[in-house]
Amino acid sequence: MTDIPTAGAPQPAPVPAPGSLPSVTTAPAPPASRDCPACGTANPADSTFCEACGADLVVAARASDGAQPPADVSDGTVLASATPQTAPAGEESPLDVGWTGAVPSSATAPATDDLTCHACGQGRIVDGYCDHCGTPPPNPRDHLVDSPTAWVGGVCDIGRRHARNEDAMSLSATDPPGSRAVLVVCDGVSMATDSHIASLAAAKAARAVLDQPFPKGVGTPDSWASGAARALTSAVTRANEAVAASVVEDVPNPPSCTFAAAVVEDDVVVAGNVGDSRVYWLPDAADEPARQLGRDDSFAQEQMTAGVPRLEAETGPHAHSITRWLGKDAPEDLTPHLTTLTPTPGWLMVCSDGLWNYCSEAESLRTLLHDAAARLDDATPTTLAQALVDFANEQGGRDNITVALARLAGRGSSTTTTEATAAAAPVEGDPTDG
Repeated sequence: MTDIPTAGAPQPAPVPAPGSLPSVTTAPAPPASRDCPACGTANPADSTFCEACGADLVVAARASDGAQPPADVSDGTVLASATPQTAPAGEESPLDVGWTGAVPSSATAPATDDLTCHACGQGRIVDGYCDHCGTPPPNPRDHLVDSPTAWVGGVCDIGRRHARNEDAMSLSATDPPGSRAVLVVCDGVSMATDSHIASLAAAKAARAVLDQPFPKGVGTPDSWASGAARALTSAVTRANEAVAASVVEDVPNPPSCTFAAAVVEDDVVVAGNVGDSRVYWLPDAADEPARQLGRDDSFAQEQMTAGVPRLEAETGPHAHSITRWLGKDAPEDLTPHLTTLTPTPGWLMVCSDGLWNYCSEAESLRTLLHDAAARLDDATPTTLAQALVDFANEQGGRDNITVALARLAGRGSSTTTTEATAAAAPVEGDPTDG
């Protein structure tokens, strides 16, 4: 019969079998101290972290004997030790023992991209503005530097007064120096709508035409000059069509711009312009005169033709009023002013009025260029163009500024036909039908 004990009644202790002794378990004596394996400092026996260096003593003790020694506290509760660190070095998580932040295995440069704000260097461009300082990204057209070859280069700059750059520049060139180059500069009319679109469309369209080698005809200087004249006239026509197509709606002042271009082919230069952007020839030899190639289509030019001094005409109230331009409302006759020459060593320059506003006469401009070259350690077309842009900005920079330069050494395949080429060229300023 099995007895069922009454609930709550004391139970008798089990009686050991005859001849046997009860098993007695003796707790090990706690160590007097716990030495830190990292720095060797003696810590109290119940310490879990070294008081000197902060090392984990519980993990160290477990690693040394393979056991998990309990940490005794005053109320008799046994504390579980921390979870051991198992993640690879450099990939720790905040839950790992002793974590102080992820440490990469190798140095990593901060990532930068086109969205990083150039103003503060901290924010990123989001929806057109920096999310840190609110600054919009710079417009690439505010300052453009182009150097298709070592002997051709240019700078197009917004200046200091305008909110946008309405100038445009398009350059191309081949090696060796003097072989072939195209320099096109267009200046948007400030009073017109979206003239920055007009100038860029015109510059690109004109260069596409002028990039094609001129027809040689029967191989005489006369046939070459005629082919060059037709090409420049065709370039103006294509540029005008591009400007007219740049706006689809009728607006009171449709986009419009001026035009100036120079082409070098086998060390012979042909230049043409419509409006008041200019082409200059600035020779090295002091006994050879510097000159403007072509003439302006402007009220100031008409005054100078009538005998008004240049300084007075170009500083008058209507000095920059132009009489011909490219655009939907352009005058019917857009035949460019054409000039052809075979140069000696010197500089060919195509520029907008943002530069010649402050230095108009060709001789003064040559002096300015030579002085700038003397100050430069390396006077390349690009560094010289930048120096001239800097000069215009220092004078006030009240307009957009574009300077394109080609360095010509005065040697090439055309040297034996210099006089014949010059004689066959269109007379400066005379209209030439394409």
